[in-house]
Amino acid sequence: MNIKRVKQGARITLYNGIYMILFGIFYIVFIKFNMEYNFNAISELWGFFAKFNPAISYLFYLFNVIIGLFLISSGVTTIYLSDFILKRKEKMTWAILFSSGIISWGGLLIISVLFKNPLLMALSFIGWLIFIIGMLLPIKYYLEKSYREY
Repeated sequence: MNIKRVKQGARITLYNGIYMILFGIFYIVFIKFNMEYNFNAISELWGFFAKFNPAISYLFYLFNVIIGLFLISSGVTTIYLSDFILKRKEKMTWAILFSSGIISWGGLLIISVLFKNPLLMALSFIGWLIFIIGMLLPIKYYLEKSYREY
């Protein structure tokens, strides 16, 4: 039963990695939409800001592209680690995936809240929740697994 839960959790995190890649592509492709949403939250119009402060608005564009690229690379890493867990079920791989996922999804959720962007908050929360479910399914197996000490 525990091995079955490990495989279920690894599959969920594998799909979460795919979701993370798609979310990163969303960040990059819909950059103008994200900027308008972010600036509406602070009662500022993105069009005026981009027109009168082009150098600073360019930095905001680059910030969104960087977030998108980090999401894509984190998604690829998550897929790789999830596949490794499916094949070997090692505790260290699970611990690395757990810590990296908590940091990346938690950080993304915090940034979305600070931007006051409800769409990004919802998408980040969905990704975080799916990741947590995928990590909690096999936790009993990894906590009970004993290893030789050297």
